[in-house]
Amino acid sequence: MPPRTTSYRPLSVLVGLAYFMDQLDSTIIAPALPQIAVAFGVSPLNLDLTMTVYLLANVAIIPLSGLLAARFGTRTVFQASLILFAVSSALCGFAQSLPALVAARVLQGASAALMMPVGRMAIIHATSKADLVAALAWMITPAMLGPLVGPLLGGVIATYSDWRWIFFLNLPLGLAGYLFAARVMPQVADEAPPAFDLRQWLWLALLLVAGASLLWLVRHPGISPAVYAGLVAVVVVSGTAYVRRVRGGGHPPLLDFALLKVPTFSVSFWGGCLVRVGYGALPFLLPLQLQLGLGFTAIESGVVLLASGLVAFVTKTFTARILAHFGFRSVIIWNGVLCGLALALCAAFQASWSVALIALLASVGGFFRAIQLNALAAIAYADLPRRSVAPATSLNTTFQQFAVMIGISLSVTVVNLSAWAAQRPHPGGGDYAAAFLLLAALVLAAVPVALRLHPGAGHELSGHRRASGSPAGRA
Repeated sequence: MPPRTTSYRPLSVLVGLAYFMDQLDSTIIAPALPQIAVAFGVSPLNLDLTMTVYLLANVAIIPLSGLLAARFGTRTVFQASLILFAVSSALCGFAQSLPALVAARVLQGASAALMMPVGRMAIIHATSKADLVAALAWMITPAMLGPLVGPLLGGVIATYSDWRWIFFLNLPLGLAGYLFAARVMPQVADEAPPAFDLRQWLWLALLLVAGASLLWLVRHPGISPAVYAGLVAVVVVSGTAYVRRVRGGGHPPLLDFALLKVPTFSVSFWGGCLVRVGYGALPFLLPLQLQLGLGFTAIESGVVLLASGLVAFVTKTFTARILAHFGFRSVIIWNGVLCGLALALCAAFQASWSVALIALLASVGGFFRAIQLNALAAIAYADLPRRSVAPATSLNTTFQQFAVMIGISLSVTVVNLSAWAAQRPHPGGGDYAAAFLLLAALVLAAVPVALRLHPGAGHELSGHRRASGSPAGRA
């Protein structure tokens, strides 16, 4: 076991910045698509592929993160992923054709898939339980800014400079992260790492890519039903083959669902997925509501998103103290209710409201969201043995990605259905409101999940002690 770090912040900041790079790169390219289309002589719609392949490569590689870290060590894999991310970013910037850009984006997505899970594993292994809540808060919060800053920064670069600088920005960041990791990242590896089952991974990768493709196609009307049917068939066949391989292959599963038998991890997994379905769609849905539904400008919607993200960023300083005072169970339940209500409040936004008022209300949601995600991320590891940290992280990270995709796809579906039912040619404010209400209901559905938690759950992480006869109170 590696020695505990004297300060968790350098390592948490390093991993948080890597996570920020990943989230930033998944969104920053969108405003520059028209400029890239002109440079390559293609339709902007064709360039949606550059965003899709990044995501598909991401979900296919995430399950390998724990296995690679166990075999080669967390520092080695993390540094390698940073270098690959920087190199693939440079290839994106130098690309002279759409196929070259797509290939480079695949490499980007694959390298980003390793940075976050491996970094989180290192934090959990190197941080004491008393500091884990704060350490994960410092890690998670910068990632919230990525989807909020990305579109604004991409728009500025595309407007006042060359689109290639969107990718060249990652070069100094990747190099700085590589050097910083050499100093603060622990080298955690297994003495007897599990063997790699290639066939299991191929079936799982095919399953995840087909599932992600289905969720992506929902956002693009006009696709032939035969395409949907084909992807559903791929999901069924690959899913069946993966399960059979896991049951009879003699190798540990890349995604170990047996971990859901641990109550604290189960609450983190299901509750975290539901919250991310709702709030993962926010950076996508809110700008559309403000601009297309209510008539605000792109800059005004950007200000609203940025305000919400900044409040979430600052909230990291409060999470540990709130959990220490109230405990995980109370926070996840009652803050979860406030989380859902804050998201439902977005449905009430009106064109007559000021930008300042909307930004204030969105910021309230950012505050509750940050606390909820930080609490759910920390409670996942309260009762897991250290040998389960890597598979738990891979499982959580994979489905967190899918939760965000589900949220966006649900939003698009509800907005379009609402406009169709009202016989409107284009969605209006009420159609976006319907989507926000559904997302809020899903966030609120995470609250009953938290009722399964013992009142003293996670007391070693939070420092909370109850005066009752619970295990936390007697500890």
